Amino acid sequence: MSAARPLRVAVVEDEAMVRGLVLALLGAQPGIEVVADAAGQSEALAAIAPGAVDVAVLDIELEDGNGLALGRALQDRDPRVRILLVSSHNMLALVRSISGSAPSAWSYLSKRSSTQPGRLVQALTDMAKGRVVIDPALVRRSVPRTDTPLAALPVAQFRVLQLVAEGRANGAVASELGITPKAVEAQLTVIYRLLDLPEGANHRVAAVLEFLRQSVRPDG
Repeated sequence: MSAARPLRVAVVEDEAMVRGLVLALLGAQPGIEVVADAAGQSEALAAIAPGAVDVAVLDIELEDGNGLALGRALQDRDPRVRILLVSSHNMLALVRSISGSAPSAWSYLSKRSSTQPGRLVQALTDMAKGRVVIDPALVRRSVPRTDTPLAALPVAQFRVLQLVAEGRANGAVASELGITPKAVEAQLTVIYRLLDLPEGANHRVAAVLEFLRQSVRPDG
């Protein structure tokens, strides 16, 4: 049996020091192959061929454009590519505004998290499995907007959804909360029903997007 194909990643970051750090971190990780890197939007569009990348890590603020427009352009050419946006500012509102209509859901990490080896690699691994990943620090500061279905969730179910929004698999959620994976599945079934998710949607992805839409981060 042949070895599994590595996860193919592109990195677009206009700060040379940060880009070099991320490239060094990913280059040291087995199972991950950096197939392209660029400093800006134009360079990235020339370097990233359709079908060549599984996940593109894009800085939102670029000198010749921005990661939002670049991510859209990359998905126009290859709807399967997943987009991980990074920024030194809280850009969740922008991420939320495009995720629902994108062919593949977008994820978001702060620039600080993107230079932490364990967090970045875990985010990429989770995204490759079809999960949405939101920076844990922002997720943990999130509180429900009043008069939303999210506000009606009991504390235990809200915590389950927070962990799912961080990209955690059911087993990891269960381990964190000291319950069984079956109990997590049962909680998620209730959460999906209470959030009244659209028919035909990937419920896990849709629930994370609703978590973003129906919550706020009081300190920004």
